[in-house]
Amino acid sequence: MRSASAKRQGLTEQDIDEGVTHYATSARFTAAEKAALRWCELMALDPERIDAEFQRTLRRHYSDEEIVELGAFIGFNIGYHTFFGTLGFYPMFSPDGRLVSQEESARLYGAAPVSLATTNGPADQRG
Repeated sequence: MRSASAKRQGLTEQDIDEGVTHYATSARFTAAEKAALRWCELMALDPERIDAEFQRTLRRHYSDEEIVELGAFIGFNIGYHTFFGTLGFYPMFSPDGRLVSQEESARLYGAAPVSLATTNGPADQRG
C-alpha cells in the first residue's frame, strides 16, 4: 500500500490507518470499499462468516471477475503477511514509495505495522 503508485492515486498514511482500525464507521471509504475491507477482515479472522448474505453484499458492488481478483489479492496478502510475520520482518515502503530497511521502517512506523498493533483490526492474527 505504501507504494509510489498508491501515493499517486491519493492513498495516504491516514487512509491506511483508518482502513485498519475504523473502516466500518469511517467517512473516508465508500460502501464498496467498506465491503472489500470487511471481506479482508473476515478472510483473515473468521472465514466461516463469509456466507451467502455477505456474498450478496459483495455482488452489489463488484462483478464476478472483480470478486475473483479481489479475493485472490486478499488471500495472497494474508499469506504474505503471515509469512513475513513468522520471520519477524515487515517489509515496508517509505511515504515516498521507496522500499526501506527494517530499521528505517521501524523509525518511520514503529516496531511493527499498525495492523499488528491494533486489537480490533483485521490483521490481529495475520502478522
